[in-house]
Amino acid sequence: MATNCDFSRSSLLMEQYRREMELVAVALQEESQDEREERLGLVARAWSLTTACFQSQLDSSDEPAYTPVLAHK
Repeated sequence: MATNCDFSRSSLLMEQYRREMELVAVALQEESQDEREERLGLVARAWSLTTACFQSQLDSSDEPAYTPVLAHK
C-alpha cells in the first residue's frame, strides 16, 4: 500500500532526475566535435580494456569470480 510519503519521495526523485538530465543535455549540446570524438575514443578504449580484463579472469580460473554464500541453520 503506497503512502503519501512514498508519492512525495517519488516526485522528489523524479524532479531531481529531470534536473540532472537537463544538465547533461546542456553539457552535451555545448560539447565540440573534437571533445565528442575524444570522449567516444576514451569509452571505446575503456570498453576493450574492461572486456580483456574479464576475459583474462575467465581464462585464468575454472571457479566463478562470484560464489554465493549459503546460510546454514
